[in-house]
Amino acid sequence: MACSALISLLDTQHSRQGNWWLPDGGFPQHLASLLGSPLRASGRPPKSWHDLQAVFEPLGPLASRDAPAASYRYLLCLDRRGSRISCWRRYPEGLGWQRRCGPMPLAQFIRRFQQPAAARRASS
Repeated sequence: MACSALISLLDTQHSRQGNWWLPDGGFPQHLASLLGSPLRASGRPPKSWHDLQAVFEPLGPLASRDAPAASYRYLLCLDRRGSRISCWRRYPEGLGWQRRCGPMPLAQFIRRFQQPAAARRASS
């Protein structure tokens, strides 16, 4: 079953915003794995606008007014305290959007939702 997600990045210190569309694999576990890639490569999670842009580059940018219907919505906020993420899920039968998690530090989101390496290899 396809599970899409709209990912928004808001940098309050520099008044910039970016949006990306994840057409499949929008579950928190998949996004945590995507965001955890820099952590596995460098030992630290993505923290800056440029770090996060590099993670989302393969998805391609999306104009917010062109956002299609999504099952999940993620908001990453960068400010002087660091990077924080919130997640909402749209439930069927008209229940609307409900908060799934956050706001929480990005590193905590990655630890909470990222699948262990053995599970990722088994599902590949």
